[in-house]
Amino acid sequence: MKSLFCTLVVVAFISTATNAQVKLPKTTSAVPGIGNLVTQFTEQINPTSFTDQWTGGKSNFLGNAGKITNAVSAGKTIASLIGFLKPGMFKQGFNVQNLLNTANTVKTMSQAAGVLKNLEGGLKPEAFMSSWSGKRTGWLNALNLIK
Repeated sequence: MKSLFCTLVVVAFISTATNAQVKLPKTTSAVPGIGNLVTQFTEQINPTSFTDQWTGGKSNFLGNAGKITNAVSAGKTIASLIGFLKPGMFKQGFNVQNLLNTANTVKTMSQAAGVLKNLEGGLKPEAFMSSWSGKRTGWLNALNLIK
């Protein structure tokens, strides 16, 4: 009986020590940042949807998108992306200038996420690569988590 008790104490100690070493992921890292979402979105836009200036500006743009740290920089980056898109890639009646104005006056991450969502909704389906339809729902869900 005494040896059974000692065995249980040792097993309990070992399992407690083992569980204490398990690293749990941080919940904030599970949510992609807006910079990551801007990059994912940009990579799903058909290369033919961009103006000729995109060729020279692409790497700089993607580098800046990955470094977004606040709402103002997010808005400016999205505004820059809008500027690289051909006017014919927007849906009929979509007010690009209004979206640009909004992007340039963003104050919160939630507003920046809304501008990005509006941009996605304002583009014609042919502006995207065929793989976008399979990624869109997950991307929108992640975008909705931006606060």
